[in-house]
Amino acid sequence: MEQSQRFFDLLLDIRRLYVEEMNKVLLRHHLSSAQWLVFKEIAKQQPTTLVEVARSRRIEKPTATKVIHHLIELNLIETSEGTDKREKILTLTPAGSNHYATMLREVIQKQQEILAEVAHLEIVTDELAIIYQQLQKRKDE
Repeated sequence: MEQSQRFFDLLLDIRRLYVEEMNKVLLRHHLSSAQWLVFKEIAKQQPTTLVEVARSRRIEKPTATKVIHHLIELNLIETSEGTDKREKILTLTPAGSNHYATMLREVIQKQQEILAEVAHLEIVTDELAIIYQQLQKRKDE
């Protein structure tokens, strides 16, 4: 098998296993990994909008809308009117802020458990960052 194909196959397998492990943590909080990523994006960028979240997560607006409605139902985020009445500003609720801090600790702890045995993690991470930048550069050309 060609080396590059093997690399990408392993990368996809690692991602799948990682998502499975993260979903065990997130399930306790009634979230999927996709919902967690949107929730985390809102927490990091607040105040933000649906359009900004969809763009930064590289997801379609209808998908972002569905996830955001779920987060609102869980009382994790709230909306307010922007300058344009069609625009909704997204922020975490006080409960959402507390929930985010708890979840972040649990997710980070799980990540550390998964990676505790990986030797040379910094080198692997740096190399992956280079590969990502090269792929992004090609995409933008």
